[in-house]
Amino acid sequence: MTDAGSTLEAIGYDAYFASQLTALGGAFTPARIAIAHGESYVAWTDRGVCKAVLAGKQAERWPRAIDRPQVGDWVAGRHAESGDALAIEHLLERRTCLIRQASGGRGAAQVIAANLDVVGIVSACGEGKTARGGPLANEPQLRRYLTAVEQSRAQPLLVVNKSDLCADPAAVAAGLEQQFPGVPVVLTSAAHGQGLGGLAPYLPPGRTLGLVGLSGVGKSTLVNALIGRTAQRTGEVRESDARGRHTTTHRELFRLASGALLIDTPGMRELGLWEAETLAGFADVLALAAGCRFGDCRHLSEPGCAVSAALADGRLPPERLAGYRQQQAKLEAGPTGAGPGARFKRR
Repeated sequence: MTDAGSTLEAIGYDAYFASQLTALGGAFTPARIAIAHGESYVAWTDRGVCKAVLAGKQAERWPRAIDRPQVGDWVAGRHAESGDALAIEHLLERRTCLIRQASGGRGAAQVIAANLDVVGIVSACGEGKTARGGPLANEPQLRRYLTAVEQSRAQPLLVVNKSDLCADPAAVAAGLEQQFPGVPVVLTSAAHGQGLGGLAPYLPPGRTLGLVGLSGVGKSTLVNALIGRTAQRTGEVRESDARGRHTTTHRELFRLASGALLIDTPGMRELGLWEAETLAGFADVLALAAGCRFGDCRHLSEPGCAVSAALADGRLPPERLAGYRQQQAKLEAGPTGAGPGARFKRR
């Protein structure tokens, strides 16, 4: 976004946020957070880019980071008499909120980004392994990201980058479509400018796409390719494992030529889920289970088990059932996080 003014609708403002602003009363200026640095922010308004700070004792009212404005949030404030900084007085209720448990198992919730319409989970093609010996992208990792996106209420999207490093990228995409039914898959090679058109349906004017993923999968290169300039530093690819060095160090909101908004996030070595995990990612298995003869079927050796029948005739891949059972075991062990929804209400 430039210093030139822009309509609020162009940066994601709509009736959902406008109604909240009206309910507050008073002459407040709506603004969207583009960069967050503690209690200091870069915000976008219909007048352009401005500095923003928490007004008065707002820091005391919002002691937890999750309660304070984060990148993607809409806030309401008043400009200082000098007209330079915006004093933030209210955080508008988030439509969606992508959250993870803070790294290191400290138990605190960390907002990755707010008010995302679509979340692109970026992984990488390649025949190599990570530095720790694991694959570049595996089903458990992707499933955790998908669960987090489901909990955020945004639409998930799988973006497989570095497709030029794979002998048969179409087979990789087909495998992911089978593993995660209903989740779109887009193949890209950001370094070579290939496949970016596949993201166009998810980048209409005023919509916000967030990109998340493991460190080194080429996310910064993808951001630069979408923006059309070098907005993020990139690291070289290691030939041994097809991974790059993690270079993004903060979250930031960008505006694309298409009019869409893009939030880039630092690569994550881990993604601790804040809410309890669910079985929603196994819609295909759940649909089959609805056809079992017995309502409490465990899909083992019970007669009339539709899941076992689908496994036997090849309609259900064995790894899908294995993943389902693993997830079911986690749920039966009990939830590990706070209940859903509470974080979306803001005063």
